Amino acid sequence: MIKPVYIHGMAGISIQPTTETDYFFDSILPYTQNPIPARDPDYKSLIPPLQLRRMNKSMRMAIFASQSALQKANRTTVDAVITGSGLGCLRDSERFVEALLTDEGQALNPTPFIQSTHNMAAAAIALALKCNGYNMTYVNNANSFESALLDGMVYLSEHPDATILLGGVDELGERTTDFWNIAEYLKRDAPAVPTALGAPPTPGEIIAEGSTFFVASSHPSAATIGKVTAVEARLESDEPMALVDRFLQKNGLGAHAIDAVLMGYNGDSRYDGIYREVTQSLFTGVPIIGFKHVLGEYDTVIAAALALALQMLREQRIPTALHLGGPQPKQLTRLLIYTQRRGRNHGLVLVER
Repeated sequence: MIKPVYIHGMAGISIQPTTETDYFFDSILPYTQNPIPARDPDYKSLIPPLQLRRMNKSMRMAIFASQSALQKANRTTVDAVITGSGLGCLRDSERFVEALLTDEGQALNPTPFIQSTHNMAAAAIALALKCNGYNMTYVNNANSFESALLDGMVYLSEHPDATILLGGVDELGERTTDFWNIAEYLKRDAPAVPTALGAPPTPGEIIAEGSTFFVASSHPSAATIGKVTAVEARLESDEPMALVDRFLQKNGLGAHAIDAVLMGYNGDSRYDGIYREVTQSLFTGVPIIGFKHVLGEYDTVIAAALALALQMLREQRIPTALHLGGPQPKQLTRLLIYTQRRGRNHGLVLVER
């Protein structure tokens, strides 16, 4: 039986100042560009400069976020590292392919190829922590973090005395962004963060990057922030409302038992209607919270949403800039996260105090 996992420390890097102490989205940094790179913290404060020089963006963000999460949990090591990444070390992947085409396969530098694999971030974390235990990276597009989270829950059910690092990381790539623009994935009409979610609707998403990590175990402690009690991922669903309803029923809950719902509205007029349908069908009168309109869209942004949900449970309030509708709740005990990307990769996470 899969049991809840308790979160004891967390940290994240994003396009907002989430690395700053006590930041809680009371002020939002505005942007008028697309894509938007993550704000770089002082990496040297946690990563030796000589090592930092050899790391790509994903590795830097992952190691910094994981080390910060460990510090907050008062831990120095873990028994396992489990990550999710939709695109992995994308810039090194692009660099290697470009060199392959330019040099026609001759005299290639192997470093970009070695560092282009999706599991490099998890491997770098394990090397930094001298963790020789279980190490897994899930690459399931926009369900990558949900897959890692589910594996973490299974691992802790089988190893109840273990402590693990769970995280998601994705970086931007120059060429891939060009391809997405050609495919009309990107918002071209006056892109802005915070993204306007009301009328007039426009197509496209504002893409970003980030990394969020959690220290988790199967037992609560004095440092516990909250717990994840259930997670589900689905590639495709013709009836998102039914998917969410079945998820709640499977966990013995009705919509009335949810104090607030974090929805992945990103301003893309082609797909935001999915969230409106779910809200109108199941969560009328329930507070609705947004996160992608201030964090941007990337495959593992739901990890940042989980960190936000845990912050809200700790602070017992909803930041005004993220409150999209519904009343202010008297208390926050149980939150639901629901997200999808481009109509696919539906993800659900249930979070409780």
